[in-house]
Amino acid sequence: MSFDLLLDSSLAKLQSNNYNQKSHDFTIYFNPPIELDRKKNYKAALDELITMSYSWYNVAERYGNNKIKWGKKTEDWQTLTFPDGMYDYDDIKSFLQSKTGFIDPDEKNKGPIFDLYFDFTIYRVVILMAKDYELDLTEGGFASLLGYEKKILKDETNFTGEMIPDITRGVHWVFLHCDLISRRANDVQSNVLSSFSTTSLQVSYPFEKEPYRLKFHPVNKTQIYYVRVWVTDGRNNILDLNGVNVALSLMIVEE
Repeated sequence: MSFDLLLDSSLAKLQSNNYNQKSHDFTIYFNPPIELDRKKNYKAALDELITMSYSWYNVAERYGNNKIKWGKKTEDWQTLTFPDGMYDYDDIKSFLQSKTGFIDPDEKNKGPIFDLYFDFTIYRVVILMAKDYELDLTEGGFASLLGYEKKILKDETNFTGEMIPDITRGVHWVFLHCDLISRRANDVQSNVLSSFSTTSLQVSYPFEKEPYRLKFHPVNKTQIYYVRVWVTDGRNNILDLNGVNVALSLMIVEE
């Protein structure tokens, strides 16, 4: 015997009238419950991740990495606050330039006060800065996104990050958890249904995943009243999908 369960966060929200249901942490209820034969053993595997989106933020106030300071040497510091969101290097540059502007047109070599780009030859972020301006990266976690130490950039016009940038804020893996299964492996949590790398994902875009082969794990219930699904990063931090729904198909078979 085998059957599939559709686990969809949008359906979970409808079932519970949105009460306490999140796209990254939701529970599907079954009425009547699904009854499994107590004399038999069952296993489950992710048949297909039908839809999910790269919708988690890498810059946000709650992460403490959304503020920097800038200014001219002879003037007071100005605080620049990035709205919560998903930023790549170009997004950071565009927002930075939109708020800091350009060198006075009467000055020589008019251009943006700040510029930055990712240099693929050295795998570092380069920041270009107009003469007599400064950039304060000492507060919060913004510096690590660009691979810089917490310091004030000053007295030069060309800077290169000391470290490999962490533009994803350390989110390199996504883990799908399900309370219906118990893994036998010791290297990951027992309720991890599946995991995948974020390497091939594009920010803000939806994606789907179909496993090359099904990886089955023991089912830990004989009466299925509900199934909870939640999403974390590789360090077991909940991955807030900001309301964008998730749907997956779970295959259950007799062992």
